[in-house]
Amino acid sequence: MFGSRSSAEEDSQVEEKEVRIVRLVLDIVKPHNPTIIELAEALNELPGVSRVEIDVQDYDTNIERLKVILDGEDLDYEEISRVVKYYGGNIASLDGVTSVSEDESD
Repeated sequence: MFGSRSSAEEDSQVEEKEVRIVRLVLDIVKPHNPTIIELAEALNELPGVSRVEIDVQDYDTNIERLKVILDGEDLDYEEISRVVKYYGGNIASLDGVTSVSEDESD
């Protein structure tokens, strides 16, 4: 069970792992302009991003609510957030995340 080992046992059995984010699902609110095509292209240019999917979930006269799914090898949430803000958007929620880990000794 998690947390059942003593700290001496933990120190001797700790394996260094590299954890990478490979998928993010974001709920984003942004103005109509720039377009979702421009936002998708900008996100796809970020290092580690291999695929961007954007669906409009709702909209009104001023804004649109988007479901954005990003896939890649090593996604950087902070960089993604900066691009979204640059394009006038705001991440309303982080709705999903997929991570993978590998032993660094591999």
